[in-house]
Amino acid sequence: MGRWMEKHSRGLGCLFLLAVTLAVLLRPVPFREFAHSDRATEFYITAFVGDLRRTLEARPDKAEIAPLLAELETGTVSFCGRQRNISWSGDQQVYNLWLNHVEGDRGVLDAAFSLRSDGLLYTPLYLGDLSLGYACYQLKGCDLAAAVKQLNALLALPPA
Repeated sequence: MGRWMEKHSRGLGCLFLLAVTLAVLLRPVPFREFAHSDRATEFYITAFVGDLRRTLEARPDKAEIAPLLAELETGTVSFCGRQRNISWSGDQQVYNLWLNHVEGDRGVLDAAFSLRSDGLLYTPLYLGDLSLGYACYQLKGCDLAAAVKQLNALLALPPA
């Protein structure tokens, strides 16, 4: 047994390290930690509205977006895979959110993601200039209907 352990210890060590790394990376995290929403000071939201054939956008200030962030921050985000494209059905809406803060004389991106009205979050994946699609996360533990209502109000959309 000792010889077998000596021979295979490097491989077992690598497997253990991989398991610990995956456990840390795949653990659910609070939305505030995922989006760094506590330090963001500038916000930009868009939504493509198919029946209106236009993109709606809003640049709310901290006070205007506070109810939405308060709602989202009650939830947690869990990794759930990768997709090549963002997909949605006719009864769903996709909102794009950018959260930034200012350091000195330049803006710093805290988070950029797309939120589908059922709680699926998409973040773009790139290798250099090559797009690898999107990492997908599931937002759970918050009132998504209230969050969608807040997003629609910020974008002046009719209630869902």
